[in-house]
Amino acid sequence: MLSRFALAALVLSSFVACGVSEDEFSTEFTGHSCDLMFECTATRPPSPLPYTDAADCKAQLAEAEEVDEAEDTCDFDKGVAAECLDAMAVLTCEDYTGGSFPASCSNVCGDAA
Repeated sequence: MLSRFALAALVLSSFVACGVSEDEFSTEFTGHSCDLMFECTATRPPSPLPYTDAADCKAQLAEAEEVDEAEDTCDFDKGVAAECLDAMAVLTCEDYTGGSFPASCSNVCGDAA
């Protein structure tokens, strides 16, 4: 049986070959972020955030993303997005709680259009 990280790497490596769409990126990035938020703060609830668990976090952020799509001015880079997701898949709780996020995630949107 594949470990969670091996499976994530396998799935995400398929994205690298052809990049990911903005929707795929948004869903995957939100998923990783919400999972880390609750996995890495298990001893202290991530208050005052309005989420009850990772699934609730993902649902609320997906709903908020739908509202924001009309105002999107992102010059989306599929390759950088795939790099970001690969890095997020192996981000540790130490990295997360220390505020150390993958540099590629800051570069997914190039210059605003």
